[in-house]
Amino acid sequence: MTDSYVWKHMVERFYSMSVTNKETGEVVEFPYFTRNDLGEITNVFEPLNTDQRPKNDIWFEIFPLHSQPHQQELGTTGRNRWTFGLQININAPRAIYKGTDVIDKAYDFIAANFKRGDIFDGIRVEQTAYRSSARLQDDYYSEPVTVMVQADLDN
Repeated sequence: MTDSYVWKHMVERFYSMSVTNKETGEVVEFPYFTRNDLGEITNVFEPLNTDQRPKNDIWFEIFPLHSQPHQQELGTTGRNRWTFGLQININAPRAIYKGTDVIDKAYDFIAANFKRGDIFDGIRVEQTAYRSSARLQDDYYSEPVTVMVQADLDN
């Protein structure tokens, strides 16, 4: 396993978030993604690539919080343990942030998909997604959500 493998699978998990309705058993996809006619998600951006962000809708930034792997096993073939964060900024224009609980609902959905102890594709969620205080950025609010994960990488 490599760091690029881990990052790829974390991003895939973010894009495929869903929850199961306990009463009906229906699987519900993340309702806050905006899709174009081809079904591509259009409201997720890399941090410095936000020129096309929507002016009247919620949007997301996603990026890694890198850290240095450390030796986990002995010898030259021993694996290295890597603990790092997936940062998801939930962003909403002032009117949406002030008038609704859309950011809270988006956060709850993300936290339900990244719970402590979950293991997928050899990646372990180290602690349930948590959020920091929202901050005002120009004409929108941004609330950071962090997911800490752990993986054992090949040496």
